[in-house]
Amino acid sequence: MAEKPNLVIIHSFPTNSIILKGFYEFLSDFFNVYPVDLPGFLKGIKPLKTINFINYARYVEREIKKLNLESYWVGGVSFGFAVVNLIKDHKNCRGVFAIEPYLGTENLNIPFFKRLFYIFIIKILSAMNAFYKVWHSPFIQQYLLFGSSARFDEKIKSLLDEMDARTFFETAKLLLHNREIDCKFLKRPYVLVINKSDGSIRANRVISRFANEVDNLVIAHTSAEHYPKTITKEYFKKRMKEEELAKILDFVHKNN
Repeated sequence: MAEKPNLVIIHSFPTNSIILKGFYEFLSDFFNVYPVDLPGFLKGIKPLKTINFINYARYVEREIKKLNLESYWVGGVSFGFAVVNLIKDHKNCRGVFAIEPYLGTENLNIPFFKRLFYIFIIKILSAMNAFYKVWHSPFIQQYLLFGSSARFDEKIKSLLDEMDARTFFETAKLLLHNREIDCKFLKRPYVLVINKSDGSIRANRVISRFANEVDNLVIAHTSAEHYPKTITKEYFKKRMKEEELAKILDFVHKNN
């Protein structure tokens, strides 16, 4: 039996390794999984002074270096992919996993006026220096967590307890402002995992961009939601067909 490849993975927004534990457990059947929590997304990891994609990417580079892996794949879930794709290429990196990747607001399924509403609220809170004052309020849970409060159920409390308020709002502002991120694909193999019926991103646009810009690419389809209500290993086993998993693993071992 082939040795399991190493996979360094960065979470989506607004999540962390606690919320995505079930997903990482699913991946652990096929990979040695090394989750990286970004600054401000988990207690004990000090928030960045200046929040931007580049600073997140530099942090990930330092964390990967600490792991001292002889070879690895690096993956990003949604927003995490935008961070991953800005890290400096490294000889030990064998390829990149793009899981429901964020590629800028042009590829989001958020209505224009709803996006403006979010931006407006964040600007007001910033001007009032009120991020921490409103963080645990029902208003934030209901309106500013991108609808995730209804889907995360009990996990929303974990998010509010673990995540830094300023990090949430300033990262949200980044995601809502970037029309097209500076996504210069690395000269590496890419695995694109995507749900063509995803309600959060415009999957066909994303698929088209990968197909046009990546030379060595495999596309695997899933029926997993962007923000599943129940994030368990069993959920992902049901949402990823065996033939799609086989396609990914064959590609990874071929390029490892």
